[in-house]
Amino acid sequence: MPSGAPQSTPLAIVSSAVAGDGIERVARAASEALGHPVTIILPSLGAPVVWPAEAVEAALLDELVAYAAGGLVNQAPAGVTHALPIRIGNDVVGAVAALSDRCTSAAADDPAWVKADAPTADDPAWLEAAAAAAAVTRLMRHTENGSAHALLETLVAGPPRDVGALVEDGRRLGVDLARGAVAICVHGQAEALEAVVPLVAAVAPRRVVGLAPPTAEREAFALADRLRTAGLEVGVSAPRRQAAALHEAVREAMLLAELSRAPDAHVGGQEETYRLLIGVLLRDRQELELLRASTISPLLGYDAEHDTELLGTLEAFLARHGSTTETAEAMQLHRHTVGYRLSRVQEVSGLSPYESESRERLSLGLKAAQILAAEQRLWQPG
Repeated sequence: MPSGAPQSTPLAIVSSAVAGDGIERVARAASEALGHPVTIILPSLGAPVVWPAEAVEAALLDELVAYAAGGLVNQAPAGVTHALPIRIGNDVVGAVAALSDRCTSAAADDPAWVKADAPTADDPAWLEAAAAAAAVTRLMRHTENGSAHALLETLVAGPPRDVGALVEDGRRLGVDLARGAVAICVHGQAEALEAVVPLVAAVAPRRVVGLAPPTAEREAFALADRLRTAGLEVGVSAPRRQAAALHEAVREAMLLAELSRAPDAHVGGQEETYRLLIGVLLRDRQELELLRASTISPLLGYDAEHDTELLGTLEAFLARHGSTTETAEAMQLHRHTVGYRLSRVQEVSGLSPYESESRERLSLGLKAAQILAAEQRLWQPG
């Protein structure tokens, strides 16, 4: 593709910013796609960027800077077709604007980038992508020596030793952690997360963690739903309202994402139960181990010694809400075989899968075992 060719999609603009192409490339890509001049104003990164260069008179540029500084709440300067704020969390850190004059001089130099079917200057998709890409670039420019990575790695490791320093580091990176945050973890591609969540870093191969303000809880869950629809494994923590507890949010999100990868864990619809048990793990790991030992461990030992499938049968039975018939159909077994195995479950564990209280305890034991296994995969490899 020629250097002046337009980006194929708005998402490509964000991807190029994540790859480190810079604000100039973002402005050029948006301008070439729209066929209009585009300016990006990010005061923390220096002077405004305009494409095509010299397309905006100095007086108008001054008005645009003042307009951006005011949060775009005042009347837009003449010549601005559409403008959007550049946000990091709840903070407006700049603006991106499309201008009304056609880029005739640039088009003459490279006519390929202005298409006959070019979108209008107020097309929201391209300007939204430019604003997201600019936010990503600002975060990357302000993240010196991998400090975003260091901050999140600190939270993965455990409670922060210096909460004040943690909050200050967050502010330097453009995120206010003083009132806590929501954590989100994604396995796989990070671009969609980086374009939406303010503070993002890869903390392990194919594991990306981000922190968003607690007020963005609904948006974080909506983002997670979109990413799951795209085939990614995602975990979102409950919000923590204090910076001192953010390590819990990060670990919770990572464990939920890891659980979503396990074929024996059915997190959907039971997230709150998993969250409660993860909370037990974070407070007192031994308590969760005792729950596993008093419920599931005898079945694990029996299956290993006798080459049976008591635990697998119990899992299928619980996943089908205690229906022997559905369990038999799913496992391609006779009902009486399932019934016999469940009787053995009671004999070995001392808990009856048919009684509601015992069944609930067995269900909690299974979840505890899954969480402990996920923890081992995450932090105790091998």
